[in-house]
Amino acid sequence: MGGRALDVASGLGRGIATAGERFGPIYAVEISDVAVARARQIWGGGGRIRWILADATRLCWPDDFLGLVCAFGFTDLPFFSRARAMIAPGGMFLYEGFSARQLEIKPGLAPAWTSNQPAMRALFEGWEVLTCEEPAGPPFRLRFAAIRPTANEGST
Repeated sequence: MGGRALDVASGLGRGIATAGERFGPIYAVEISDVAVARARQIWGGGGRIRWILADATRLCWPDDFLGLVCAFGFTDLPFFSRARAMIAPGGMFLYEGFSARQLEIKPGLAPAWTSNQPAMRALFEGWEVLTCEEPAGPPFRLRFAAIRPTANEGST
């Protein structure tokens, strides 16, 4: 695994910017101009990390283009469904976000900003799931990682 990476809703880039040299370029997409400006100050502009001010859900990426898509603190299941095709065989989807159980302690949270283990497993059916877990107690964060099968392992 390696190659191009997409960090969806990257914020200040603390997740993907520390991924090392294994990935490049890294497309760090964030909707907040303040966050992008600050991230450029912290990590630098150009080079390996390409900071993009945009709504990640509205960008189109070619099929089989990315070796990694990560979403930390961002949940958009329709986007995740489209991301399946963007990830090259052998590439990885990496997620950490609110579990639907978070609604128990934050009832004002938009349900669309949450997910659950069955939904993530169903969304990435046919992929090798490395982890799909959440702690038993608050803050109810769901962690999920899956690898897209290569051509000789089957198709998606």
